[in-house]
Amino acid sequence: MKVYLNLLVCIFVLFSCNQVKKEVNKFEDKKGRFKISFPTKPTLKEEPFTTLEGETTQYVFISEPKLDDNISYNVSYIDYPKEFTDIISTENTYNFFATFNSMALNSKKVELIGLLNQKVLGYTGREFRFKDIQTGMFSRTRMYLVDNRVYILTINTKEEKNFNLGINAFFDSFELINTQPNPKAEVQTENAEKIYTIKFNNPTEIKETEAVTEYGDVRIVLEGYQPKLENDENIAYMVSTLTYSQDITQNVGFDLDEYYLSIIRAGLNGRQSTLISKKEISVSGISGIETKESLKEGKMMIKQRILLKGKSQIAIQVVTIPLKDENDSMNEFLNSFKFIEK
Repeated sequence: MKVYLNLLVCIFVLFSCNQVKKEVNKFEDKKGRFKISFPTKPTLKEEPFTTLEGETTQYVFISEPKLDDNISYNVSYIDYPKEFTDIISTENTYNFFATFNSMALNSKKVELIGLLNQKVLGYTGREFRFKDIQTGMFSRTRMYLVDNRVYILTINTKEEKNFNLGINAFFDSFELINTQPNPKAEVQTENAEKIYTIKFNNPTEIKETEAVTEYGDVRIVLEGYQPKLENDENIAYMVSTLTYSQDITQNVGFDLDEYYLSIIRAGLNGRQSTLISKKEISVSGISGIETKESLKEGKMMIKQRILLKGKSQIAIQVVTIPLKDENDSMNEFLNSFKFIEK
């Protein structure tokens, strides 16, 4: 199965599946109105920045720790004229982010390999993932438009470490301070074509992205939460729904078994994990697969169920540690999944 976004086969890394640890003191910039956990004290650079609306200043905070999974951690912000930012729609904001990134990169040697919609306090954001084709260097960038200010969070790392958990820990530690929630924020709704129910024991976070597959463009909705072993036996609970434009099982020559095998292969390759077990399952008459994978040198384990019904591919995942690979909370969550009968 040819999938454009590695994010599709590495669903769990979109959430911070790092194990519980005491949070270090966050770096705080009152002028920038943000907090974030840098691995080392950052340095500040003030750089002139030219926009179509005139000259402004970009404030850049950089941390370059030694002996770290990542090469650099950056946060910057730029203030645009309010008359410009007040009139742009959400879709135009995404286009603005894309244009900003293309100008910053300015290289045909850099390939976009993933994007993901984000929000912070109801303000629009998007994550981009890039690869330098020549050097193999990876970059992940999150951009948020908060009133008239653009925040840019970037991590640079090496190809073999592009899914390390320090990336998510850094991004997810970002907080806005002295900032009110967006009064014009759209209410986030679940997938209108949701065809299942499942029991989450805590409030969930919902993320959306898009991908290109051999079956055409798809929309992916990721829903989950992370107890991180603090008050739970598991690290994360997630469900992803991938929606095709049509029922792909009706395609000539479609082979369901091969489809599931291709998902397993893609997941193992993308997560750099090892398959522990695989078995066939059935939910409401829909055939699927259940797998267990070991990853991060045996420090983590994923148990997942994948089902294809009509236009929707659904993956239910629980991330835990090997000592808890068959705990009751995990199986209760997986077994709470039900298709909605229509």
